[in-house]
Amino acid sequence: MAKARTELDLYKLEVFHWVAEFKSFSAAASHLSLRQPTVSAHVRELEEKLGAKLFHRLGGKITPTPLGQVLLDSAKRLLALKRDTLASLDQFHGKVRGELLVGGSNIPGEYILPRKLATFAEKYTEVKPVLRIGDSAGIVQAVLDGEVEIGFVGFKGEDGRLTFHKIWKDEMVLAVPKNHPWGRLKAIDLRDLRKEGFISREGGSGTLRSVRRLLTRRGYESEKLLRVIMELGSTEAIKEALIAGFGFSILSRTSIQREIRDGLLKEVPLRGLQLERDFYQVTHRQRVLSPVAHAFIQFLKHN
Repeated sequence: MAKARTELDLYKLEVFHWVAEFKSFSAAASHLSLRQPTVSAHVRELEEKLGAKLFHRLGGKITPTPLGQVLLDSAKRLLALKRDTLASLDQFHGKVRGELLVGGSNIPGEYILPRKLATFAEKYTEVKPVLRIGDSAGIVQAVLDGEVEIGFVGFKGEDGRLTFHKIWKDEMVLAVPKNHPWGRLKAIDLRDLRKEGFISREGGSGTLRSVRRLLTRRGYESEKLLRVIMELGSTEAIKEALIAGFGFSILSRTSIQREIRDGLLKEVPLRGLQLERDFYQVTHRQRVLSPVAHAFIQFLKHN
């Protein structure tokens, strides 16, 4: 076993890392510009050297084995060190190139960042943006783990290792199905929310945290005011549930502009409550940003 450890190949570890990250051999192959059999061969060679399986393959799902999880944790640290080293070299030479590893919570990740990253890549043709999308808590953790250099999330965390910079304003709106009785009203009271089922994002969502915080400031306990009938993992899933005629939700105006315009959903004002929140740019205090990440931050100040 000692011999196997000394012969571990950093590139094979990187291939293994991306398979675990995407939970897919084909997605990892696409990301690395390799053929899927090549990716499978790299993982198989690692398993042969370690004498054990690194992934469970059950029901079409791929998850790390206990040994795979140990290796994955180490691979993340090694790859973060590799990125920091390459960033230092590029910084020394003043080059803006390579992968731009960015994480975005649901709203910035799906509705704001794609266009900005595309415009940035047009300006810096040697840059390849890689966008990871998850809930706000997951993106914050990804910044801590060094899996992304910059995160964009819907709440300001308390971890002293991170810097949170306010970057965008967001307005949230109460949305209901097109034929919902509330859609015919000029506004509703907060107490009326108890009468209808609330379709919620998952617990790590910045949108959900913002809603709860705003209600608390008005003296309401969100658990008593919002009767959760479904908890869904994305804004798109919530929109589909609303379009199908179920309940109500509170969503970013950015995410439902098209559905409101096309008459698929209705916006309902809440009396005396303005649903606003901020998005934050998150970086790690103790990591040197790569030139490409630094260039993207400067780009966002003017775009």
